[in-house]
Amino acid sequence: MSTKFCQHCGETIDQECVVCPKCGKQVKELGMNQNPNVVINNSSYANAAAVGGATNGGISPKNKLVALLLAIFLGGFGIHRFYVGKIGTGIIWLCTGAFCGIGWIYDIIKIATGTFKDGAGRVISK
Repeated sequence: MSTKFCQHCGETIDQECVVCPKCGKQVKELGMNQNPNVVINNSSYANAAAVGGATNGGISPKNKLVALLLAIFLGGFGIHRFYVGKIGTGIIWLCTGAFCGIGWIYDIIKIATGTFKDGAGRVISK
């Protein structure tokens, strides 16, 4: 199998690729009489993350215990939200004192019950 580099992101790709699987940009022009084989690999982390989907079965790589301890001890500052990748709401929690403590308690309950999600929408349960 011969390979080439994507002209947009530099990823090593198959010589016959028309669209780069990493960046999604077209790397080869299609002629009118060409019939390319299109392969969609949904198990790839990059493909799933690029479309906002969950990877690894929808389970976050973040540690539930760490998130829970951060929420309990520093939740009023939104530190647990920064840890799981929710930067925007982390800033809101930091500026509002986690909505005067109501959001803080809500997040502790969500993390403890295993229904809290990270910034990519994956459940933090391990």
